[in-house]
Amino acid sequence: MFGFGKKAGPTIGLDLNGSTISVMQLEKTKQDLRVSRFASTLTPPDIIMEGLLSDPEAVGSAVRELLDSVGLLAKGPKPVANIGIPGQSVVIRLMPVPKGMPTDELNDVVRQEAINNLPFSIDEANLDWARVPGTGRTDPDGVEREDVLLGAIQKVIVEGYWRMADVANIQLGRLEISSLAAVRALASSGQLGKDGALSLVVNVRQDATDITLVNKAVPLFSRSVLLGVGTILESVARSINEPMEEAQKLLPRVQLLGVPTSDPRVGQAAQVARSICGDLTAEVGRSLEFYMSQVGMVRVDQVIVCGAGTSIPEIDQFIANRLNLNTTVANPFQGIVYDRNQVLDNMRPHHTMLMGLVLDEASVPAQTVQIDLNQGVPDAVGGGDEGDEQAAEEVDTPWFMPALVVGGAAALLTVAAWMFFQYLVIPGKEQELANLEQEIQTNKQKIEQLNKQQKTVDGLEARKRSLEEIVKHGTPMTIVMQALKENVPQGIQVNSVKIQGSNAEISGNASSFSKVSHLSINLQGTNVFSNVEIQNIARPKEKPQQISFSMDAALVPDLNQRSGEPTEIASSSGAPGPGSIAGAPRVLAFWADWCPPCQRMKPFVEQAKTKYGNDFQFQLVDIDLPENQALVKQYNVKSVPDLFFLSDKGDVVEHLPGFNNNGQQLFSACDKLKKIASTAKPATK
Repeated sequence: MFGFGKKAGPTIGLDLNGSTISVMQLEKTKQDLRVSRFASTLTPPDIIMEGLLSDPEAVGSAVRELLDSVGLLAKGPKPVANIGIPGQSVVIRLMPVPKGMPTDELNDVVRQEAINNLPFSIDEANLDWARVPGTGRTDPDGVEREDVLLGAIQKVIVEGYWRMADVANIQLGRLEISSLAAVRALASSGQLGKDGALSLVVNVRQDATDITLVNKAVPLFSRSVLLGVGTILESVARSINEPMEEAQKLLPRVQLLGVPTSDPRVGQAAQVARSICGDLTAEVGRSLEFYMSQVGMVRVDQVIVCGAGTSIPEIDQFIANRLNLNTTVANPFQGIVYDRNQVLDNMRPHHTMLMGLVLDEASVPAQTVQIDLNQGVPDAVGGGDEGDEQAAEEVDTPWFMPALVVGGAAALLTVAAWMFFQYLVIPGKEQELANLEQEIQTNKQKIEQLNKQQKTVDGLEARKRSLEEIVKHGTPMTIVMQALKENVPQGIQVNSVKIQGSNAEISGNASSFSKVSHLSINLQGTNVFSNVEIQNIARPKEKPQQISFSMDAALVPDLNQRSGEPTEIASSSGAPGPGSIAGAPRVLAFWADWCPPCQRMKPFVEQAKTKYGNDFQFQLVDIDLPENQALVKQYNVKSVPDLFFLSDKGDVVEHLPGFNNNGQQLFSACDKLKKIASTAKPATK
């Protein structure tokens, strides 16, 4: 009744991704730290994608079955589950602050930073921050500063995890950023080296890859790219025209370093995997270059590869050859006792993040950074006694018995008073009071249910608006940063770059007014910026030795076409492009650079071009280009992607609005068009 003396359940780690669901529990003995429970199961299809639980109830049921299988849901307190959140679902920002700032003032600074920089409302976000150890330094003006790491996530995403936990019959513990959990595991295993050693941790997950530069156990830079094992498997499956299960079987047999094979399917899979791993390695190199453009040259001592991507043979050697850096595969179980029949040796690197989630900070020899995005029970989830019971910290209390006695006495007095009024003061009113109370409770439940539904709808609407805004105004940041890196003169320090729609705001410090003018001229001369204007330039009284400035610049309209991705296959206009087949059938694929389904469609169009390029012409038509508006209007394109398959006479043979992820409809329509084209050809004598 009073909740005294409750014990917290066992702490477990949960790794939820689109491929597998894994659980781990550690036990500390007098001699060692050992894995007491471990289990893994396949994830049901289409319920987890890039950290979002599209069906929290189905995920909860799968988790409950997994925990039942290892005896974690037996009688006793509910397990407390720590879960890793992918970096692409979280807004992460590293910000310098005066060293020693009081916590309450720092809270205000962090909140204001979030208000200014989050792509969604602060009221719709869960925030947490942590001081980054070992980052203390003195600025040229004599001010001591340190770094603070800010993490933010939309509440609607967290609510999905709470609904999952309710179905799984567990308590939701920490929601931690996946890259930070992986760093903690590597720090515990001793793989990150001593102070001053720089390690580049590459966590190749199922849906994406986390790239984190670490000084011992302190993150200096972190970035996520949407290239993962799932990307490779989808591309391999398409290239060999087999289901994903077959691609999964082939992946451990591919040779990234180009060893010949007698199996043509393995050779094709290796070629595809080699191409995508090359793109991934290039992203790792670009991340390191961007970091050095801000702080100067640094020496990276090692690259550590972990996650599901380590199932690809020779991936460490491949990265080492491309980047010319010492590269190793992670071993998070170093110093941990475990059953080799439970945790297979070749699967240990997969569970680096999972190990970091379940490790106690006290057992890690180095000081790490921890961000917890689970900030209490969301309003739209749970509520009532059970929600309060999950949110409360359940610990042993030495004052349990005295408090129980006092509580019991208070209860007896309350019961006595109630009996006095019930039987001596207001006899005959019992039934009337009970009916009225029942009516109040019923109406209260209806109101609470309506409020929950309204909050859920409001949250989803807000998320939709935020995502639409992000998609609408998305800009390839890599190109912008590369242009800045190449054109910032010596004596200029760029502190921030904010991109809103087609405009960029650049601010920083300079050693003289002429340096600012030099920067403006340099940027104006690039093919990335236009209309560069200095908005503010001044010499602060408190810092007379430096100039502060800010400038605005417009981003050129075709910036998205410079990201290195192909924007067209044959021609983006209505007329046949160079090298097209005169009088041949055509495939018109209407798309837009800001459209995620369009991006997933393009590799399959490339594959179709390779297969059918001798039979008919392929055209990717960017609907945002002015020269394509006549085609857009002609074919009445209302949404993208939108594919039209045309005969040699221009008749529409097949129309595919939208795009399914496996591309099967695309290839079926191509077969149909090829059959019609071959039938229409005159017989040769």
